[in-house]
Amino acid sequence: MGFTSIDELISETSSGKFWRTDWNKIIGGVTLTAGRWYDMSPLTGTPIANAWSGTSLAFQNTNSSSTFSMYHGGNVSPDTKHVLNGAVVTAAATGVPAVLMLVDMQGYYPGINMNASTSQTLTGTPTLRYTNGVGVRAYLTTAVATGATAHNLSMTYTDDAGNTGNTLPVTVSCTASAVVTHLTHSGTAANNYGPFLPLAAGDTGIRSVQSVQLSAASGAGTAALVLARPILTIPITTLGVAGERDFINQIPSLPQIKDDACLTWLYFTGAATVASTNFYGSLEFGWS
Repeated sequence: MGFTSIDELISETSSGKFWRTDWNKIIGGVTLTAGRWYDMSPLTGTPIANAWSGTSLAFQNTNSSSTFSMYHGGNVSPDTKHVLNGAVVTAAATGVPAVLMLVDMQGYYPGINMNASTSQTLTGTPTLRYTNGVGVRAYLTTAVATGATAHNLSMTYTDDAGNTGNTLPVTVSCTASAVVTHLTHSGTAANNYGPFLPLAAGDTGIRSVQSVQLSAASGAGTAALVLARPILTIPITTLGVAGERDFINQIPSLPQIKDDACLTWLYFTGAATVASTNFYGSLEFGWS
């Protein structure tokens, strides 16, 4: 049910229904371009890097046991868990301004060939923590750098109402020569969208994806198509000063964290972010 009063929040968290997790991530060996979104889960740091393991094109469910998920205190049902506070800071001048988005990754389709223009059939049944996939969105993240040939992305999916054969409602262009961790359809060019792929009119989520296809082979690379539910965002504006969010007093949203959630970060670059830029942060959770 969640907290019904500040008194209850204090009572429950002081009795032990509280967890704080501290994390850090380090940008890899290349500079990240301003105005694009990147997936932090494959970056080194704490938790360890996501390797996009599994059989190519077959859905891999993720949960709190996934090695790259931030630990958030374990399952608490019949209680409900909520984010109380969050903070992010960087010691690198090119790490600001930026926005970090916390998502609950439901899973991913690995091994998508970015050097093929034929339709690629995706298999497997996602296990979703959100009924019918409401609020679940998709993004394509680069696992191995893509080639220099321009290409668009098309996709067929099942929506939150169970309708099959849905397609992207607009032309979606991917970035040529996309680097590892880049959400390849995000950026500032025409027909870029980010962080999530656009849904058909009236859709509020995705249950599963049936196929993806590129308009042209890029020349190299692989990618993972991820299904995730956005939870919250934290902006950082100033070098060495933490961007903070108090989810109790700053419009008391108290975002819910589902049992078994796989928590990871997406990163929006407000400036070109140089290699080896580090980010540190914390999240505090309570439940009742």
